[in-house]
Amino acid sequence: MQFNSIPFIFYFLPLFLAVYHIVPSKARAAVLSAGSVVFYGLVTGWDVLSLAVLAAAVVLAYVGGLAVERWNSGLILGVTVLYLAGVLVFFKLWLGGILLPVGMSFYVFQLISYVADVRMKKLAAERNFISFCAWSVMFPKLLSGPVTPNSELRKSTLRPRRKPVTVHMGLQEFILGLSLKVLLANRLGGVWGQGEILGFETVSTPYAWLALITFCMRLYFDFYGYSLMAVGLGHMLGYNLPMNFLEPYSSRTVSDFFRRWHATLGRWFRDYIYIPLGGNRRGLARTLLNLAVVWALTGFWHGVDGGYMLWAGILFLLIANEKLWMGRHLDKSRVLSHIYVVIAIILSWVPFAAESIPAAITVYGRLFAVGGAGDLSDFISWAPRYAVLLVAGLIFATPIPKKLWSRIYRKWYADALVFVLFWVCVFFIATSAQDTFIYFSY
Repeated sequence: MQFNSIPFIFYFLPLFLAVYHIVPSKARAAVLSAGSVVFYGLVTGWDVLSLAVLAAAVVLAYVGGLAVERWNSGLILGVTVLYLAGVLVFFKLWLGGILLPVGMSFYVFQLISYVADVRMKKLAAERNFISFCAWSVMFPKLLSGPVTPNSELRKSTLRPRRKPVTVHMGLQEFILGLSLKVLLANRLGGVWGQGEILGFETVSTPYAWLALITFCMRLYFDFYGYSLMAVGLGHMLGYNLPMNFLEPYSSRTVSDFFRRWHATLGRWFRDYIYIPLGGNRRGLARTLLNLAVVWALTGFWHGVDGGYMLWAGILFLLIANEKLWMGRHLDKSRVLSHIYVVIAIILSWVPFAAESIPAAITVYGRLFAVGGAGDLSDFISWAPRYAVLLVAGLIFATPIPKKLWSRIYRKWYADALVFVLFWVCVFFIATSAQDTFIYFSY
């Protein structure tokens, strides 16, 4: 069961919201905790290992936070963080991610930052275990974030706002996110998938570019759609979850792109890895070393396959080059800097999509016509099928739709549009094979 499934939309969510909004405010944290555990159980098929790992991590972070605050102990912090991180490394590295519990990468980071914040006295340790569970396992963010700052989420957990306007706004956001996932992301995945079936060594250069561009769009709208749905669910419950995508393709540098792409994860690495290492305060050489550590961990966080590490290495080199030389030149032209970012980011996604270094090399070879451009019949056959989706993707990757929506979302015809989009999505969900969110595997 996922956000984009009939059981979630028509059974779990309405039943949960009804109970949640009916019970007294003092019982709301318990309902949220219980409902989130049920949701996670349904997602994992009540997998005992996944549930046990989640429960152990939550209990350890809760006890660790209390102990760190009681004794102001860096040793206890270190033991707690090493255990949480060690379990994640065990599943990712030694088990190769095969048995990785769904959402583990996200909730482990959330719990690590909680204990660290208690140690740094950014917030007091939570003594009410039910309240602690409510924000730790909150189902809108449990599986794929956003990785919400502990202090922000805890404040909203204590005093959730349940005004009708926030529920209405949340419903709109959920349906818009669902539309991005179902109507754009799911349908854009076909070209890259077909390339993998055929073998990229056999496709033409134009087809390879078509496959890569549609993959980039699919990745963006898949995760942006999920994040928007999570924010919408949060609003329906009365909580403000942070936006995870801040118009990244409007960036003028690769550095800025990844401040806007999966923004909460980037902020986590900044606050709990980059800054504690010294950030940019100890000279250029140390700054580059700190960035290398952050990007190595970012690659590992996504997976241990060589493709992810190559992807992270490429991005580190691009960002290092911006700091050393290119950054000052990018400032001189808004148009050229945008073109540079789009091309650099699209090409950087190749090893991420291919997942292995040999496969990535093959795709790069086809993109740049190594050995010839190939037979164009595949491109001629597939391009017309995706022309409308490509145009729509290009438009929705810009700030224009968001700006237009901000002007009309209170109007009656905005609700009418959302109503139509919802039932179109339901039709596609009911008549198509369910397409999981890409980031569920990380």
